[in-house]
Amino acid sequence: MSGAARVLAVLLVAAAVQTAAATDRFVPADPHFVVADVRKAVPDTELRELISRWRADPASDAASVALGEAFLERAGKLRQPMYVGRAEAVLAPAAARAGASTAALRLYAQTLQFRHDFPAAEYLLDKVLIAAPRDAAARVQRASLRLVRGEFTGAGADCAQSLAAGGAEQAIALACLAQVQAASGRLTQAQALLASTLPPAQLPAVRAYWLTVRGELHERAGALDHAIADYGAALALAPENDAIRASLADALVARGDPHDASELLAVERPGLGLLVRRAACARGAERETLRAQARALLELESARGDAIHRREAALLALDAGDAARALAEAEANFKSQKELVDVRILARAAVAARDVEARRWLTEWLRNTGYRDAVTEAILGTTVGG
Repeated sequence: MSGAARVLAVLLVAAAVQTAAATDRFVPADPHFVVADVRKAVPDTELRELISRWRADPASDAASVALGEAFLERAGKLRQPMYVGRAEAVLAPAAARAGASTAALRLYAQTLQFRHDFPAAEYLLDKVLIAAPRDAAARVQRASLRLVRGEFTGAGADCAQSLAAGGAEQAIALACLAQVQAASGRLTQAQALLASTLPPAQLPAVRAYWLTVRGELHERAGALDHAIADYGAALALAPENDAIRASLADALVARGDPHDASELLAVERPGLGLLVRRAACARGAERETLRAQARALLELESARGDAIHRREAALLALDAGDAARALAEAEANFKSQKELVDVRILARAAVAARDVEARRWLTEWLRNTGYRDAVTEAILGTTVGG
């Protein structure tokens, strides 16, 4: 995945995929398809203790929150989606109980957000903020969710309130506000907000988020080398963050360095977003193998009844030259996600499919929102703002 808004969400927890259903078993066509990596499936001592504590009292809110948080953390560090399913299994009943803590509601909302049940996630965060208006983590999380959905006015309100509240979240709130400004016709002002260097006292994850947002703003303004420098610095601070890795790879490809991008994407247990990008950079038999692996993951998702990777499905279709399929997936994806990569994919698909109406609609959306991106405008062959 890419996009600074998604990096903000990853700052809170790791990425998630819903657990597969037991019926309609999926059988991969590729004999090298990895079903699970059992080498790191055994939990460490700390996690075992948390599991034992929760099993001893599954109705305990504190035990559920501690275990759910640990599962989510491991999902990101190990690139193991199964831990998100485990977190959801623990947190769903905890969040449903009368008197559930705001922490339980917030963590459960994170699992819902990462499997793209955005309305349900926002409903829970609304509940948290009604009960605890000064819950900074919940407010930043709701801002992240709204940024992903393209609800820039609501995201701006959350970012501004977080900034006014002060505290440890101020740096995050400022970068969040810059994203809102860039999506609302004020790209130059957004860049000015992040022109200074973030103090080194900030946590590495916060510094990585700050740099990722600044990199995206550079990229949208057409300053690709500056964007790559910021993305690279952010990835050095958060090497397990696949959203940053994807953004850097996309920027390298845009600069004409597909080989460097391919090497960057060659990680252990890549998610679908990284896998599709690496396939686009590869050639010959390797490319076909990677495409087959990506298709197998999408088929597995479809067998579960999910459709949370329409972005990646559109990218794969574009790479395969299936413009009609790419546009259908990109349009469906854009209904729920409006990050930078989603805007660009829709533009590419509309042009590839020679769909005049889709190009006209996206141009109007850009004009009406004030959303600025030099690459999207170049793809569409138009300038939508000053």
